[in-house]
Amino acid sequence: MVHQTADMTEQEPCEVCSSPTVHKCSSCQAVHYCSRNHQKQHWKLHKQYCVPVRVKEDAKYGRYLEAIRSVKTGEVIMKEAPLITGPSQMTPPVCLGCYKLLEANKTVSCEKCGWPFCSDACTRNVVHAPECYYTQQRGEKVNITNFGTPHPNYQSITVLRCLYQRDNNQKLWAKLQALETHNDDRRGTEKWNYDRKMIAEFIWKFFKLEGKFNEEEIMTCCGIIQINAHEVPLIEPDYVAVYDKVSMVEHSCRANCNKSFASDGQIILSAGVNIPSGSHISVCYTDPLWGTEARRHHLSDTKFFECSCERCSDVTELGTMFSAVKCKKKDCKGYLLPDTFIVPILHKTKSPDPKTRGLDDKFWKCGSCKDEVSDGIIQQLLQDIGRELSVMPKGEPDACERFIGHCSSYLHPSHYYMTDVSLALAQMVGQQCEMGLAGVTEDRLLLKTQLCRKIADLLETLAPAEARLRGSLLFELHAAVAETGRRRSLTDGPGVMLGYITESRKILLESAALLVHEPAELPEGRLGRQARINLLHMDELIQNLSAALPAPL
Repeated sequence: MVHQTADMTEQEPCEVCSSPTVHKCSSCQAVHYCSRNHQKQHWKLHKQYCVPVRVKEDAKYGRYLEAIRSVKTGEVIMKEAPLITGPSQMTPPVCLGCYKLLEANKTVSCEKCGWPFCSDACTRNVVHAPECYYTQQRGEKVNITNFGTPHPNYQSITVLRCLYQRDNNQKLWAKLQALETHNDDRRGTEKWNYDRKMIAEFIWKFFKLEGKFNEEEIMTCCGIIQINAHEVPLIEPDYVAVYDKVSMVEHSCRANCNKSFASDGQIILSAGVNIPSGSHISVCYTDPLWGTEARRHHLSDTKFFECSCERCSDVTELGTMFSAVKCKKKDCKGYLLPDTFIVPILHKTKSPDPKTRGLDDKFWKCGSCKDEVSDGIIQQLLQDIGRELSVMPKGEPDACERFIGHCSSYLHPSHYYMTDVSLALAQMVGQQCEMGLAGVTEDRLLLKTQLCRKIADLLETLAPAEARLRGSLLFELHAAVAETGRRRSLTDGPGVMLGYITESRKILLESAALLVHEPAELPEGRLGRQARINLLHMDELIQNLSAALPAPL
């Protein structure tokens, strides 16, 4: 950690001795010291809390994180252990210690409570304490006999683990209670009623805790998990985790930060772009490759807010035309978009508000000929194309090309449906051939290269912080460029190959940087490791090719 000298006029007390200070931490700029010796002395304690962001609060955003200095692309903003972990609500039986999927006749039961585990060691994992305690209090052990399909007994585990903290860890309970729940918005919805029956009533009846926890406490914990939990993909199936400060990171469909996970379940928040001092820290709560309407509906239904970020507010989605439909008026080459996507969303789970009726009667307008088409016609077209996509054979490049060829008559080339299929096609080319890219035709190799470049550029505009996807795509691109160079060298000599390999290395270097925080448990983590190995090989190849070239006259 590098520290810098503070302004000499500062009189903040030293963290170690309370004397007047002349130094401060250059990362968080929140703590001060009278000398460098006291900086070094305090670092072992301070490094746990040293982050370049601070918690702020206002009426619009509630609590949020703000950068207190400029943060560079790729810089880790924070690494945080979870407050609570647990199985997903809908899950087959999993080990309640490590969340590994369990198989019949391959389990070990906890001697105290009967819950099944993958090993004796996992039965002693401290995370299991809540359900173990309440099962013992119940007076009857659990007996799980059905494996491989979602089991109702697991729906309440993570909520129970939150509730347990009320009487056993007041500090942790207070942190959980400080998180957003959207209880008023959730109350009365189908999800609320389902959770009350399948979680609250189960906790009361199965664990015999009706007098222990009331409905408000249980449903608040349900909300804490629904609104704040992250799916941790380190194992199949995913488990969920609730974090403290990371829960304050706000949403943007064009976020400035990326989240990844360490092998031990800690969440890693890193900058996806350069972030100026004073900026709000954001991640994307939804899928950035969905269209605006789908993203906004998903956020409204699951997170209970209606997004109006810079991307959602721009119908062209930053000039990409990601949701645009082709105008069908004769001889017109324009595209249709509505005036805005920012309209109140009717919740299907609640009775419609009469004041919002009629908002669906919008029109999509052509940017060239100004022709108008009703929203109903556009939605029907998109539904038809969505159905076509859902039945398209998986893993077949030819089927992808047919879809792209057919839908190019109806959609903008960068439309989210076109991008979805183009991405799949770009990744498929070379995977089905025993020789890899060396075995694909020239036109397919060119197609892969073009698609990778186009989608990588599109992602840089729409979702620059999506490091996993961009990193994986650039890895595919570097391989295609290198293979093109190999083929060109056969006819044009090693000098041409050197240019391609140099470009390929530059692309690979960016891929490796984007994937550097991905754990080995994930495909992207393994790809990142391979990228670093490939860089060493490419450096050696570039050196050899350079040495083989004739010296300049």
